[in-house]
Amino acid sequence: MGFINSIEKFWKKQSNQSQQLIKDIPVFKKKNRTPLSIEYKIQINASELTSSQDHINRITANMIRHNQIKRNYAGKREEDLRNYNEKVYKYESYSTKNVKLIPNETGRLDVYINSIFLGKLPKNYTSNTIHYLQSTVITAFAFIKGGPYKYFNPKTQTVVQEADPFDISIYIQFS
Repeated sequence: MGFINSIEKFWKKQSNQSQQLIKDIPVFKKKNRTPLSIEYKIQINASELTSSQDHINRITANMIRHNQIKRNYAGKREEDLRNYNEKVYKYESYSTKNVKLIPNETGRLDVYINSIFLGKLPKNYTSNTIHYLQSTVITAFAFIKGGPYKYFNPKTQTVVQEADPFDISIYIQFS
């Protein structure tokens, strides 16, 4: 019985010392922890950076090929579309974080998606973007817009499949 009491006493003493230590360490003191605030953001479409639909289609095909999720039509089945009043695009859930802004020799920024050159960032974004690239944390991603879609046609009571031209929506945020 004496041995067990000794262990319990030792354990309580260590626990109290540990709690006191945690209270005294400045790292654990309550700090004013605010999330990073958004300093600057850009939302632009690939069609604003290039006039070549073939080029957009090539990048989109690359994004589809390298997407890990493969969740077509946002996971909706045809019976789900009967209760959904909008188009559901096949690749609307496909995205990539592999978006790069690379300065070029003319003082502009080249935009790359999955290591494929898309176009030059418009001049009206360039100076702010270069400033924030040097002083903040960048978060960038691109997702597919357009392409094949399905919708429920209430007149024929069928699910119809059609397609729009592909585009890519690019979102860049500086925090």
